[in-house]
Amino acid sequence: MSGGASGLKSEGKKFVVDSMLGNLAKWLRIMGYDTLYSRVYSDWQILRVARSSGRIIVTRDRGLYWRARKLGLRAVLIESLNTVERLAELSSKAGVRLELNPSRSRCPLCNGNLVEVKDKALVKDRVPEGSYNSVDRFFVCDRCGKVYWEGSHWRNMKKTLEEAAKLKRSGGFML
Repeated sequence: MSGGASGLKSEGKKFVVDSMLGNLAKWLRIMGYDTLYSRVYSDWQILRVARSSGRIIVTRDRGLYWRARKLGLRAVLIESLNTVERLAELSSKAGVRLELNPSRSRCPLCNGNLVEVKDKALVKDRVPEGSYNSVDRFFVCDRCGKVYWEGSHWRNMKKTLEEAAKLKRSGGFML
């Protein structure tokens, strides 16, 4: 499998994502993967982080991909151009589960852990009134404090992941 990191166990995978794939980094976090990302990471920083913490590099940069491979680091070269195709490609090459589970999700902004709020009254002043009244489960990032819940956006994310899983099964994402 070209550009892949086959044979990797799905659980416990950690990633470092290059600056060209910020949206994919958010998706990895939402799916529950510990994912480092910064728009200002240089190639050498990505290589250093991957080496020191055992992270899989996710990149569109062929040069970075080949440098990582020469150093014996795990790396995935993403060649697809849209989100659904990228998710299917990443799942195929790195064994990423295309699933949403709010209890396992991470903050898409800062990579912090999401903790379920036991008493929703604690977030009443931090969410829209309509959401507060219609949703029972809320999650708070233990790092940045942002509040999350399963709203209409959650259905849209599930649909995107279902499309990616279907595309992966068909093998239709490859260039």
